[in-house]
Amino acid sequence: MVRLSLKQKLNKLLQNSLEARWERTALVAVIVFTVIFSLSFTIIIDMFYTNSVRERIDTIHTDTVNAYFDSYSDSESSFTNGAIEFTNNFRYSDKMEVWIISANGKPLISSSGLLLNNNVDMPDYELALNSENSRGEWKGRFNGSETVMAVTNILRNDEGEQIGAIRYITSLSKLNFQVFLIMASVIFLIIAVAALLFSFNKNFIRSVAKPITELKDTASEIAKGDFSVKPTYKGEDEIGELYKSMGHMATELGRIDKMKNDFITTVSHELRTPLTAIEGWGETLISGDMDPELNKKGLQVIVSESNRLSGLVEELLDFSKIQNDRMIMKNEPIDLLAELDEAALVLSETAKRDGKTFKYDAPEIPAMSKGDADRIKQAFVNIISNAIKYTESGGMIDIHANIVGNELVIFVRDNGCGISEEDLPRVKEKFFKANDRVHGNGIGLALADEVITKHGGTLDIKSKLGEGTIVRINLPLKN
Repeated sequence: MVRLSLKQKLNKLLQNSLEARWERTALVAVIVFTVIFSLSFTIIIDMFYTNSVRERIDTIHTDTVNAYFDSYSDSESSFTNGAIEFTNNFRYSDKMEVWIISANGKPLISSSGLLLNNNVDMPDYELALNSENSRGEWKGRFNGSETVMAVTNILRNDEGEQIGAIRYITSLSKLNFQVFLIMASVIFLIIAVAALLFSFNKNFIRSVAKPITELKDTASEIAKGDFSVKPTYKGEDEIGELYKSMGHMATELGRIDKMKNDFITTVSHELRTPLTAIEGWGETLISGDMDPELNKKGLQVIVSESNRLSGLVEELLDFSKIQNDRMIMKNEPIDLLAELDEAALVLSETAKRDGKTFKYDAPEIPAMSKGDADRIKQAFVNIISNAIKYTESGGMIDIHANIVGNELVIFVRDNGCGISEEDLPRVKEKFFKANDRVHGNGIGLALADEVITKHGGTLDIKSKLGEGTIVRINLPLKN
């Protein structure tokens, strides 16, 4: 395992990757939480222990006052004798020191037996003098060394006059050390738990970041045109679903790219055939060595192939409009059956010329609707042309139309090559060709479906490979 130096770890932390951003956020969160929690917990623990010391001093004071100072005398000597007896019998000398202070604010005696300096600073005594409950408290350093808590209670006689005071002084060094040990233990526990959670979450983030990085690399390869790449992540979570979607997208893009290339090849072929015929007959006519009948035939070929080119260009332009959603439909009164009649009449000759039986059956009544007559006719031509193209010589094309309720229902049947079950769901897709042996650009049926859909109708296809195809068109009638 490669160990990173401190500089490398810092550089990694400053990166903008998902893992680095998470590490920075988690690190800041842990530091902020540790500092805030530690400060808050320290204050609470300190207050708890300080209150314990304060309550203990107050309890001791109440007990001692009741025992030694329940009857006061105005005599200073009497108070002094009581103070000496109190300090000699003070049972808590191992925990705190107690001073007896005279009525004029001078320390008289202490439980430690030390002589007291009359000029000693006593902030708690000053607070007690000015307090309503005759009590004062102070925390600080005693004689510049250890930290102590000092509590002074003013003693008064029955008339409320001050006869002296008792000052309790206890060291907080042990208390502070105990608070420090507790806080050190808590901080260590927090850091240990945070480190454990950080490690778990780091592994989790890494398990997320790694497949995302692979997904990014896969997307880059797809962007370069390599649609064969497949992500390797096999998880069943959201990232796994994303991987599956990426793989499906790559497959679909590859399929679309192949269809695009096939379309370009097909269109090139579709353009080359008429252009070759036009060029050949043009050169022949220029030579001038032809009889009038041959000249006429050549001109007919040129006109026919020019019309074929014009139709192909129109289909490409219409396809472009569909792609950009710019196909505009007229909304004029039209006779749907009249447009179907014209399309059938034009294409029946083509079918007969190719040796195919052409049947047409439609009612001789108007089927009025609203829409674009040219587009509807173009859709009918595309559908019937497909039936003729994919039917072998000797086959049959049968067109039957009828008005059912408020709809015109048209069936276009053929007994041609048919469409496989696998290709049937895709036959209306742009560029798709179920049979590459028949010339065509793969957009005629897509255009027809778009036109019929925009007229509020539907186009359904049923087919069986080797048996033929049935196309059903439903178009609403409108007055």
